[in-house]
Amino acid sequence: MSFLRPELQARLHVWGESIIWGGLTLIGLGLIFRGYQEVAPLSFMLGLLCAASGLGLLMPAIRRARLASQTPAEGVVVIDEARIAYLGPRDGGFVDLPSVTRVEIVTRPHIPPASAHAWVITTEDGERLTIPLGAEGADRLLDALSPLPGIDFDAGIAAVLSRRPGRAVVWRKAG
Repeated sequence: MSFLRPELQARLHVWGESIIWGGLTLIGLGLIFRGYQEVAPLSFMLGLLCAASGLGLLMPAIRRARLASQTPAEGVVVIDEARIAYLGPRDGGFVDLPSVTRVEIVTRPHIPPASAHAWVITTEDGERLTIPLGAEGADRLLDALSPLPGIDFDAGIAAVLSRRPGRAVVWRKAG
């Protein structure tokens, strides 16, 4: 038996990583303050290490939580080294990261909530792989796509939060 409502449990599941790294950052700031106040260099240095680590891990965790879909969608995302695969009931495919030329987030509010937002990954030969944000394993796409130089996940977050139909270009290959 749980003392939390199912909606709150779902929210905590999505934001749990952010809460943990935020807590580590706060502990680090507390140790910095204590080390500075008591002139304890070891506590100060440990606090710097904890705060820097927590803050460095907090930013990607917040991005992952903001791009996570609350509604599960069909399909499974499998990431193996530089290959992204989407296995869906109606469509799917594979994309190699070096051949990617464009990454977008599409917002389609007129369709069911599970597929209202989707990643669209375009390759050099014009193939498009569409992956719903709620697909199983889609949260790992941020880590898989982060090596692309200059990728702007904040543009995707803005598109998801705006809830207006359209496409937001998250990354485009130079040249």
